[in-house]
Amino acid sequence: MNTTTTKILLSLCISLCIPGDCGADWPQASGPSYNYVVDGQAPTFFSATTGTNVRWRTKLPNTGQGTPVIYGNRIFIQCHEPISQNTEMSSLTIGLCFDADTGKELWRREIPAARTTDLSSLFSDNTAASSIVTQKIVAFVNVGGRISVYDHDGNPKWTHSWVPFGRHHSRQHEPFVFDNQIIVVKTVKDGLPLSATTKSGSHPLGRGKEYWTHLHAFDLETGKTNWVAKTGTGCHAASTFGYLGASQPVIMTGRGGGHQPPEEPFGISRVNALDGSTDWDSSIKGYPSAQAVTFNSQGVYGFVAHDHITLNPDSGKEISRVSLIKDVSISSGYPEFKTQIGQQFQPAKKAITYQTNIVVGDYHYFLSHKAGYIGRVNLITHAIEYLQVPLQVVRNTKNKEVEILHDKTITNDMKNADGFLATQDKRNAGSGWGHVSAASPTVVGQYMYLPTMVGTVYVLDWNRSKLDGQTLVSISDLGPAGKTWTLSSLAYSKNRLYARTLKELICIEAE
Repeated sequence: MNTTTTKILLSLCISLCIPGDCGADWPQASGPSYNYVVDGQAPTFFSATTGTNVRWRTKLPNTGQGTPVIYGNRIFIQCHEPISQNTEMSSLTIGLCFDADTGKELWRREIPAARTTDLSSLFSDNTAASSIVTQKIVAFVNVGGRISVYDHDGNPKWTHSWVPFGRHHSRQHEPFVFDNQIIVVKTVKDGLPLSATTKSGSHPLGRGKEYWTHLHAFDLETGKTNWVAKTGTGCHAASTFGYLGASQPVIMTGRGGGHQPPEEPFGISRVNALDGSTDWDSSIKGYPSAQAVTFNSQGVYGFVAHDHITLNPDSGKEISRVSLIKDVSISSGYPEFKTQIGQQFQPAKKAITYQTNIVVGDYHYFLSHKAGYIGRVNLITHAIEYLQVPLQVVRNTKNKEVEILHDKTITNDMKNADGFLATQDKRNAGSGWGHVSAASPTVVGQYMYLPTMVGTVYVLDWNRSKLDGQTLVSISDLGPAGKTWTLSSLAYSKNRLYARTLKELICIEAE
């Protein structure tokens, strides 16, 4: 065993923290800065299997995919309704409030909707989306067609209901808050027939603009619609908010992908967050919108087939396109894997990634479609690097023995905390790599937390000059192998990480 391997294996059993704490609240899925990046400190190793660095864990009524949001000492999260038998669909979601110190449930509210959605979908249906929270209110979005807004004590403020278009509905899109508004994706056309709310029933409606989905901004105090974006947003797209310069609030959003989304042409748009007007539309052939459109002041970044593209943030014009498979570096700290420099990466037949991704510093990180590879694009040099990682770590709760599974995972039971199947799609029992959705990584200080569907969390020292075995700080977990399922990002507040799985809500804190 080489020294790099020894270092990684030791880190499976210890924890490290970094100094400094700047994070207090996590108001939406993407955090306080809208980009899943925050300063602070958090454990660099944890295991819900063994209880290592776990402050508390609380059973959830049922599944959902939204990230916990935090304000002060309260955590808000949304789940599907409790079930008493194996099932796949539901229309009712539950808004929940918990005490951040103890995990005690403080209150819950029912969020009904017209349309049923998948309880646990590994693709597009964001079954119970992330909430948003401000100083005064918390908003829950049931993607079956309802926004319900409450104060922090659970007193109702307002609701808005609609009938969603029937194609896959925005698993990737998460609501976010800007200027006392909640931004969501919904149809422009109201009063769609309920028969159109199924995936099959939607097809006869065609691809006309009246069936497009658009970004909508609702006033958080009154529920009034402040604006509707002029450009369409694909029902798969993950829209991202940020500032260009000191005071220009913009939203980057996408169109395109499989399952015949009607919003055309495929590509990326920049939306003015003040009024919903379109700053520019960039047509990109073959663009898959089921990814977050990441950007900074230097560029707008995305993936098309086996290429990485950069657009000018001011004009939307393409300024670079780099192959993700030619002349790349492939590294690993494990002796079973060999480092290869200047090699050709052999991906799956699909595009290199449909996954969520993250820009931090000078790097654009992503999960490869090919199982077991974390990718990174250097945005300055355009160098492409891959880190080959094991897919799962199996931990024994009694003696804490560790088994590393390099190219397979233990089949997931797909059950909620009460032992009922929340999905019967066998793909949900897989590894979480390949043609599936994935949660966005979360960055706290110098460390990146990258979860997969089976509850494996790769912790990376993201700013190392080389993406190699030394970059992988630990392989943590959110629960026992084969009994843990999640598509949710980790949230951060006050030196703690918060995670949700199909079964529970978990508070992670250094012992």
